[in-house]
Amino acid sequence: MRRLVILALALLLLASCAPTEKEHSYDSYTLYLAAQLEDSDGGDAIRERDFRVKGGSALSTAELAEKLVTGLLSAGDELELRSPFPAGTSLQKLTVAGGRANVDFSEPYARLSGIDLSIADACLTLTLTQLDGIYAVHITANGRELPYRQTQLLTAADALLSSGEDVIRPINVSLWFLDTSTDTLRAQQQTVALYEGQSRVSAVVDALKRGPAGDDTLQTLLPENFSILSARTEDGRCYVNLSGYLLQSIDETLRAQIVESLSRSILSLSGVEEVQYLVDGENAPQWTMTLAAPEGAAG
Repeated sequence: MRRLVILALALLLLASCAPTEKEHSYDSYTLYLAAQLEDSDGGDAIRERDFRVKGGSALSTAELAEKLVTGLLSAGDELELRSPFPAGTSLQKLTVAGGRANVDFSEPYARLSGIDLSIADACLTLTLTQLDGIYAVHITANGRELPYRQTQLLTAADALLSSGEDVIRPINVSLWFLDTSTDTLRAQQQTVALYEGQSRVSAVVDALKRGPAGDDTLQTLLPENFSILSARTEDGRCYVNLSGYLLQSIDETLRAQIVESLSRSILSLSGVEEVQYLVDGENAPQWTMTLAAPEGAAG
């Protein structure tokens, strides 16, 4: 009898030590690698390779991005593919905030130039922008930008390759959220994806509803069901048509805060100097807001 008890305990211990199904699960992503030089003439200079990450879906965006960059760095020369980075390159730091991945490499990356730099930039950008929440990549070497790039903020569109998404381009905006520590509005810079058939104002609304990135003191004011009926911009004036039915369901004080948050955010778009609201198609002059567009606004 004692022997049976010992055997049962041993089996129980083995079961508790066995990897769970979740620990065995892998998620698939894509690494964009450089084609071997002798194979790239007349073909794609960048090619895809499947890359599996254990428990990838449970990782934060920054942790997952670091796994993918490590995969790019460690990719050895294969039959047709090679790492796009020069030998000796290492990852110094990687952060993700506001839709942007900031990646700092060691000194060898700074020695890249010409087509080699373009391929390395494109491989990294395409690899990272496949992740939800990353729409642009900022690459430095030892904390310094490479001065001979045409742009320092790279997107999948800059690589002149399709990433499989219907993103037209990213836009840089100042999104205004409620600062719960001061009960006032405060701006957060974000890079927002603009999709096929989507207006810039709709993209701003969607980004405001998603909320701030990486700042626990900020919170969105827009209710989950908030939407606009339409928006258009003419001669610097943005006309935003809101639903009267929706507005009636929102407390008056909160309604004023929402309008201010939305107005300031829209005014950060390039070419917008005034926001004029309509309610069910009728002018609402009490909510018209004019502000100088913030420096660095883009759209």
